[in-house]
Amino acid sequence: MGAVRTRLAESRDRDALIEFIRDHWSARHVFVSDPDVFDWQYRQADGRINMMMAEDVAEDGHATVLGVLGFIPTGRFDPDLGDADILLALWKVREDIAPPGLGLRLLKAIQAQLKPRMIGAIGITDAVGPIYRALGYTLDRLSQAAIVNPAFKGRTRLAQGVPEAAFAKGAVDTTRSLCKLDPQRDSDVVAVLAGRCCPQKSWAYIRERYIDHPWYDYDLRFVLHDGRPEALLVWRSVEAEGARILRIVDSIGSTGWLPSGTALLRPVLTEAAAEYIDIMGCGLSAENLQAGGFISPEWCDGLILPNYFAPFEAKNIRIALSWKRFDGAAGADAMCLFRADSDQDRPNQPLPRRTAGSGQAAV
Repeated sequence: MGAVRTRLAESRDRDALIEFIRDHWSARHVFVSDPDVFDWQYRQADGRINMMMAEDVAEDGHATVLGVLGFIPTGRFDPDLGDADILLALWKVREDIAPPGLGLRLLKAIQAQLKPRMIGAIGITDAVGPIYRALGYTLDRLSQAAIVNPAFKGRTRLAQGVPEAAFAKGAVDTTRSLCKLDPQRDSDVVAVLAGRCCPQKSWAYIRERYIDHPWYDYDLRFVLHDGRPEALLVWRSVEAEGARILRIVDSIGSTGWLPSGTALLRPVLTEAAAEYIDIMGCGLSAENLQAGGFISPEWCDGLILPNYFAPFEAKNIRIALSWKRFDGAAGADAMCLFRADSDQDRPNQPLPRRTAGSGQAAV
């Protein structure tokens, strides 16, 4: 083996990286079948590909990819946010020829070169949990909970084992309401809410990540508390087995709306003819969720809220995560991680593209 070097990937590495994923991860990966998804997740306008790669460099200069660690900085969707907050994604080293410790070397290279204030990873395996813990990361999980549409009592196709209590009327809250985001009017409001989060987001981030998404049509609505924006909720419709649910993939701002979940979200379910609306997030208060009429497999025995829809799998999934702040800030109170952070809400199969901001597939 020659010299092993680590470096940030560039546009010229795109094909080699996709081939590495095909040969050493999965030939059926969406990045292989639809490289546009790879580009959307990792490729920046300046030509950088957000992957730290390790190569074996022979004496003649030929380089063989030994491993990659993909990452998604919030700056991927708003260059002004830079590399301050980073979520890790695909992490793979060759088991046949990679030297010991290469995966850890890739992680340390990201920290050393980009100097982020925060690194997080959503969807980690049990095997890497102890490694993150030894490096001083906090280990946590995405908690999943749902509000159920009472119109589907006794005939839900997607959720299973729904308890009777899930169909209760719920408390009335006259202090909170939902309001659709108006891109022409609300950019400043979004900027204020998003700037308080870790990972930090922005109006440009929201537009690029959600409003102009190439494949998904997201619904963005403010939670108003006494008429003032308290949070921005982002959800999308997901269908399987001839049924539909809504999936909250991001909540930006305060989570103080959770105890008002039933009052806020039941009308949305009626409007969409959806079985339920769910949320998966880090650090969501079980007490507030229960007060809002949410149900969860964590406290409802036998309840199944499926996670995988493409293809559909009728089972609960535990999504573990880790995160670490390097700026000395106090931890969990400032950390807000949801399904759309990292790579937990992107196509797993090729899809028709949509017209930016229109909600319609491009023709």
